[in-house]
Amino acid sequence: VYNSWGERKLPVVILTGYLGAGKTTLLNYILHEQRDKKLAVIENEVGEVSVDDALLEDRVRDMGPEEVVVLDNGCVCCNIRADLVKALAAIADRYRSGLCLLDGVIIELTGMADPAPVVQSFFMVDEVCDYYYVDNVVALVDSKNALRQLNESQSDPQNKGTAAAQIAFSSMVLLNKTDLVDEAHVNEVQRRIREINPSSPILRCMQSRVSLAKLFNVAIFSLGRVLEEQYMDEEDFVKFYQPKMDRSVSNVGVRCTGALNLFALQALLDKYLGQEETAKDFLRIKGVLEIAGSSSKYVVQCVHMVRTTGFSGAWEEGSPRENRMIFIGRGMQARREELTEAFKSCLVSPLRFWIGAQVQVLHDEVVCLDDDGEYSESGRSHGHSHGHSHHTEWRKGVVSHHWDEHNAYKVRLQDGVEVLVPLDDDCLIRSVCEEAMESS
Repeated sequence: VYNSWGERKLPVVILTGYLGAGKTTLLNYILHEQRDKKLAVIENEVGEVSVDDALLEDRVRDMGPEEVVVLDNGCVCCNIRADLVKALAAIADRYRSGLCLLDGVIIELTGMADPAPVVQSFFMVDEVCDYYYVDNVVALVDSKNALRQLNESQSDPQNKGTAAAQIAFSSMVLLNKTDLVDEAHVNEVQRRIREINPSSPILRCMQSRVSLAKLFNVAIFSLGRVLEEQYMDEEDFVKFYQPKMDRSVSNVGVRCTGALNLFALQALLDKYLGQEETAKDFLRIKGVLEIAGSSSKYVVQCVHMVRTTGFSGAWEEGSPRENRMIFIGRGMQARREELTEAFKSCLVSPLRFWIGAQVQVLHDEVVCLDDDGEYSESGRSHGHSHGHSHHTEWRKGVVSHHWDEHNAYKVRLQDGVEVLVPLDDDCLIRSVCEEAMESS
């Protein structure tokens, strides 16, 4: 992964998990065993025993002290902490100047931390996202105590389901201490994990020991990774997305066929993720979708308020095109019907106007094209102003194209100007007959 000016970004592995799950043990194991990699460590001490300082100093002695950072003045997850950003900036400066050779960074979070704000900083803070990318978010789960911790966490108003949120937000779950309980108990813990997060792989381990090759070079937040995830398989989708008992953190899966209107989908994501107040309950949203006017898969990868979307790979010829979307967060089961209906409202119906049909478009609400077919500054798209004031008016024209740039219509107006109409909606486009009816 490289930044816009060609420098290699450093991968970051974030370790999360409830108190006593084994994060520090895993970090010690990584530092002992990962001898072929040079790793910087950022540790949040609050409420946990710190990694042995002598071990850290011995392991990264040639890197300099800036590569071992202990943040002991509060939880880094309460917000995007200035000291976390400062620590990452210091590491990046030394790496870029050649003072140290690094293969990546590990951040260990305190057991009471919600990882969402930390992950967001790698998308929203320039001095962080320019030089780093999130490679993996690993949640450790204590097999022996997980069921009790999940129940207590969800019933405690101060924790607000922290244990479940850590699992929901993870891209990989390490089910630790499996040697301390029987197989039936481990299976029940795994079932609870799947209720919270149906897509991330679960690796069973003892004493936090797991193949290190599975923790690194995952690139979990890339669009291509979403296409590879197991929850896209038919059996998994049916198995995990059936209605379940409502818990504080749960998931809702929506599956349907039919092309979606891209602008309606973007408006839906804006509705739920555009403001902190509405986005606070959504931890992850992921999906692979069919967009009207495109032969490529459209991938959605949302981390709280941060969105990564785009076309990635073509649909296989002759194979069914099925939309699959998953919402993971707090109180999702109670909103199953709402989320399902909202998502399906983005499906397109057969267009009302054929090519050559005479129509009227609301000129102030569509995008005008110049003589070269490029967007001009004379209109606005779907309510987003380009900074010019206009007199709203209906203008006559002829439909010249369907699904141009994912817009429902391209219309050539009587003066020769071409406009794009994003939605097949009466508020944007109507038949000429309707004008006659209004004037009669």
